[in-house]
Amino acid sequence: MLQKFFLYTLAITALLIASCSGEVVSLNDATFEHQTQASTGMTTGSWLLFFKAKRCPHCAKLEPEYRKLAVDEELSEKGFVLATVDIMESPRTANRFMIRGFPYLIFLHKKKLYRYEGKRDAESIKEFLTNGIHSMEGEEIPPLPSQWQHIAKTFKAVGLELVDAAKGKSGKAGYAILAMCGMLASIFIGIFAMCFMPAKKIKSS
Repeated sequence: MLQKFFLYTLAITALLIASCSGEVVSLNDATFEHQTQASTGMTTGSWLLFFKAKRCPHCAKLEPEYRKLAVDEELSEKGFVLATVDIMESPRTANRFMIRGFPYLIFLHKKKLYRYEGKRDAESIKEFLTNGIHSMEGEEIPPLPSQWQHIAKTFKAVGLELVDAAKGKSGKAGYAILAMCGMLASIFIGIFAMCFMPAKKIKSS
């Protein structure tokens, strides 16, 4: 029990040092809930989450603007902690918050969730954090999903992507995804027919 208390205190201290020194915390599926305390009261502060992916040019463009926020004294004094989440390494966390694109910013503040959809520059994001959320109705923070809920959310996300592709919202990539899904469905149906459908009897003359 004493060891757990020591580790928890050490983690909180590390977070405070990181936020004061202008560092950005890196989170993943294993560390997200423990550090943010999103489901248990958010005792570690308010968190701005930057969901990103490697080799994403838009994410790379946002990175320096995000770093500016990390060294902003006003945000540090308010107890705001900045973090990044690589969606490829954290599929459960990405599914939990229904992240379908990147870069994507989410603010967890006073047990509420606020999604940022404004300009991707430090000044606009800071305005959102300090003033913008007061005119918004925050969402309930989704709880930790069970294994079945994770699977269901995964299928839901795939379905939404296919719907967007069918509507032409994903451009050429979306049509390519639809074509690939059609090919896979055809192959699956063909294999099912060969393995499970009764063979036709050949009439003897």
